Amino acid sequence: MPTQAPTTSLCRYTDTEIFYRDRNLVDDLLSGEADFVSVMMSHILGREVTPAQQRVMHAILIVMMEHGLTPSAIATRSIYMSAPENLQGAVAAGLLAVGSQFVGTIENNARLLAELVDLDTEAQAARAAEIVREHRTRKAHLPGFGHHLHRPDDPRALKLIEIGKAESASTRYIDALLALSAAVDAEFGRHITINATGATAALLGDMDIPVELMRGFAVISRAAGLVAHIAEEQQKPSGRFIWETVDKAMPFGD
Repeated sequence: MPTQAPTTSLCRYTDTEIFYRDRNLVDDLLSGEADFVSVMMSHILGREVTPAQQRVMHAILIVMMEHGLTPSAIATRSIYMSAPENLQGAVAAGLLAVGSQFVGTIENNARLLAELVDLDTEAQAARAAEIVREHRTRKAHLPGFGHHLHRPDDPRALKLIEIGKAESASTRYIDALLALSAAVDAEFGRHITINATGATAALLGDMDIPVELMRGFAVISRAAGLVAHIAEEQQKPSGRFIWETVDKAMPFGD
């Protein structure tokens, strides 16, 4: 029997119409009622999202957009310096750095929170303590916690948690994050910062966004920030300065 051809539900078009899923692009989405965040979320998730979810996502996208001269921004500036005719290549180079150590830690933290959300308070606290001890024993970084600059708290995380509590129909993931935070503080005997990616993981979880898609929203937001770095690079070039600084600062050695 012939194999059934795969299908797509994302887009279809005729000679006179274009549809995003089941919504007419011109008549529905360009009528003045739709906004980018709601269209993006509905297109990716395949379901309608609430105004509250739109507001939460809006906050997340703003927070994730700019992180300063991190590896992704340095990569973008360096590639743009080398190939200024290739703006998209420079942005793509920066997006490749959205991984398990920077920005993409959202996904790593969400997987830990997923172990906690369905437990009762006592079991949740016990499992959170086990997770923290396991990471400390392995001397592994606990995703979503710690920051090289923001202490005792990351102001972005505090605000995101505040927004999530105010807007989310469910705060199961936020509650799990706070339980994990309490276990971290108890294990280390001091307060450890919840960073922005940890808070973001909790808010995305409370919107029922699959863990496997969470990093995608960071990529969308980060792309805008990297275009801003290129815009600044066009006006105030720093790529060569970064290159020459590293070249001078790192001596040859075995």
